[in-house]
Amino acid sequence: MAKQPAANGTIEDYMPLFKALCHPTRAQIIEFLLSGERCVCEMTGPLDLSQPLVSHHLGLLKEAGMVNVRDEGARTYYSINDERFDADLEGFVAHVERLRSSPRPALGTTTACATAGPRGRKKSA
Repeated sequence: MAKQPAANGTIEDYMPLFKALCHPTRAQIIEFLLSGERCVCEMTGPLDLSQPLVSHHLGLLKEAGMVNVRDEGARTYYSINDERFDADLEGFVAHVERLRSSPRPALGTTTACATAGPRGRKKSA
């Protein structure tokens, strides 16, 4: 069952997206599918991989909710789940922007690194 698009909580909410993209084969498959729907047989040659291995990676992408599957006769066609893919990418960028714009503790506030001086150097005693 495909997981829901990432929430607006933490960066960990975006792990399914990053796990889908972190393997070179899955990244290449995503690149192929961004240009349109493809059958597994259209990807095995350019990827220089066997059909079972390409299907395995497509299955992981499907499980992550990143691809749609359509059967036509004996062939199975895959395409990017544009709504999910775009929502996760846009959501991640928005999350990073929120973190960057959120207020930081004022200088002088006690933190775990209160003994560090400028640029992380320890203050001399």
